[in-house]
Amino acid sequence: MLLERRRLDPAEAIRLLTPLQGQDAPAPHVALAARLDGFSPPALHAALDSGDVVKTTIMRLTLHLVAGADYPAYHQLTRQPRMRKWRKDFAHLDEQKVTAELARFLCEPRSNGEIREHVLRYEGVIDDAYRPIFFARTLLPLVQLPPAGYWRDRTRPRFVLDRRPLPEPADAATLVLERYLAAFGPASKRDAAAWAGVAQRDFAAAWERLPTVAYRDESGVELLDLPDQPLPPASTRLPVRLLARWDQALLAYDDRERIIPSELGPRKITLSGDQAVTVDGRVAAIWKLQRRARGATVEVEPLLEIPSRARSAIRSEAKRTARFMEPEARELEVVGV
Repeated sequence: MLLERRRLDPAEAIRLLTPLQGQDAPAPHVALAARLDGFSPPALHAALDSGDVVKTTIMRLTLHLVAGADYPAYHQLTRQPRMRKWRKDFAHLDEQKVTAELARFLCEPRSNGEIREHVLRYEGVIDDAYRPIFFARTLLPLVQLPPAGYWRDRTRPRFVLDRRPLPEPADAATLVLERYLAAFGPASKRDAAAWAGVAQRDFAAAWERLPTVAYRDESGVELLDLPDQPLPPASTRLPVRLLARWDQALLAYDDRERIIPSELGPRKITLSGDQAVTVDGRVAAIWKLQRRARGATVEVEPLLEIPSRARSAIRSEAKRTARFMEPEARELEVVGV
C-alpha cells in the first residue's frame, strides 16, 4: 500500500500488511496513516478492544500488532525455534503439565512481575529480567490487554492467554507464508525466514504446499511469489512516503538493500528505529516530529542527494503526517528539504 493508499478498516489492513511493529506505541498508527485514506487512531483502538487486532510479542521476539484471526498461526510459527531450545533446556520438565498449569494461571490478566515470580518456581529457570517471561511466552499465546496498542499508550501492560486454538505447525507456516508473499513477494526463502525470525526449515512444508512462480534477481538469486500477483514495471513512479519506526517494509527482506541503499548500511536504520523517508521506493532520508507550543515541526534529514522533483513531495507528505500526528496544531512546518 505504499504505491497507492486504500480505504480499509485497521484489522483488514494489518491482515494484508502482516503484523506491524509495535515496540514504539505510535508506530503502527503512523504505518497505517502512511498507507490508508481516512485512518484515525480511535479506529485501531476499537479493533484492539474487540480483539480483531492484538498486541503481542512474536516475530524476532519484538512487539507487534497482529490481526486477531491470524495471530494463532503467527504465534505457532514463530515459537518453533524457541520450542526447540525450550525442550533442550527444560527436558527435565513435563511440557504438557507445565503448559496446562501456566494456562490456568494466565486465564487471568497478569503483569510481567507476576509472570516472572510464578515461572521462577520451575526448576532450571534463570532469574533475570526476561528469561522467565519468554519461558511463558514460548509455551503459550499471550496477548497484551488494551489500552496496550493505543496511540501513545504508556501504561504497564497486562498479559492474558489468547484462547484461540493453535493450528498445526505446517498449517501455521503455510498461512503465514501466504500472507508474507502477498505483501512482500517476490522474495527468497532466506528473506521469508529472516523476516519471521525462524529457520528456513520452519517454512519447508509451506513452500511445498503453496503454488508459486519463480523469478531471478539481478544477482541470479531465486525469488518466489504467489501466482497472478501484480508486478509493476521498473518504470513505475513510487510516491514519497514517511514510514514508521521499524516499518515492515524495512524488515521484510534478509537483503535489506532492496529498500535501503548500501551506502546507508552503516546508519543501521533497522536497529536505531529512525523513521525513514522513501523516495522512488528507497530510503533517502530520516524524519522526526518536534512539538511546539502552537504547532509542530517535521525535521527531515537527507541521507542521500534528494532530487529536486522530490523535495516538494516530501514537504507535502511531511505536512500530511504532521496533521495526522498533531491534529490540534495551529502551525505546521517542515525543515531540512
